[in-house]
Amino acid sequence: MSYNPVKKRLLILFLLLIVFAVLALFSGQIKSFFYNKSLNLQFMFWQSGRAQKTDEAVAKLVEENQKLLSQLTDLETTKKENEFFRQALGLGLEKEFDLILAQATAKNTFTFKGITFEDSILINKGKNDGIRKDFPVILSDKILVGKVAEVYDSFSRVVLISNKDSMIDVEIQDTGLFALAKGEGNLKIVLDLFPKDKELNEGTLAYTSALGGIYPSGLVLGQIRNIKKIDNEAFIRADIEPAFDLAQLDRVFVIKTAKIVND
Repeated sequence: MSYNPVKKRLLILFLLLIVFAVLALFSGQIKSFFYNKSLNLQFMFWQSGRAQKTDEAVAKLVEENQKLLSQLTDLETTKKENEFFRQALGLGLEKEFDLILAQATAKNTFTFKGITFEDSILINKGKNDGIRKDFPVILSDKILVGKVAEVYDSFSRVVLISNKDSMIDVEIQDTGLFALAKGEGNLKIVLDLFPKDKELNEGTLAYTSALGGIYPSGLVLGQIRNIKKIDNEAFIRADIEPAFDLAQLDRVFVIKTAKIVND
């Protein structure tokens, strides 16, 4: 078949005429089609940009809200500490003792380093804050909580007065008599070695005595409860109800005992 350039040019010209005719007849529809497609694309890009800006705004609001909550928490913490200090100052504790303020971070029964401890608390002060083993731990109204048992760099473990390892020399209110307070665990304390021939009243307070050499005298352990006299025993049996509420225990004071510090 012979190649005819004239026929080819005529064919191309014919096709062009058809294309122009179609564009003339349907230019509105074609323009609308491409416009709609481009509009959809523009809307998608706009929505994407808007969503990104919205996400950034939300993230910023969340961050600002967290900062405000943190500031409110700090203010509340400072307020509680100030109230705790004011109560202590009202009793003149700062004149009587060298105190370190601490906060309980774990209470009663908890597991630490694979060991379960009972009748103990953890406090957020340790060796770096001047805490040492056997320092007494009290509340702002001179109520005895326990003593420091283990000290780490930034925290310490405190055994409560109800701990099974706790034995405290006590003086009984209005009697001038001394006895021994022994922890039995599970927040229970018993009074031991109080003479059977002496009067002991329900609700009487038990205070620390300086006889043991660890606790300053005059710290409150609690009230005498459930007094029992056993015929064949030489001493009265009784319970000591702790003066502190473990559920409400929050901030405490650690007493820097001069004798222990100098050892």
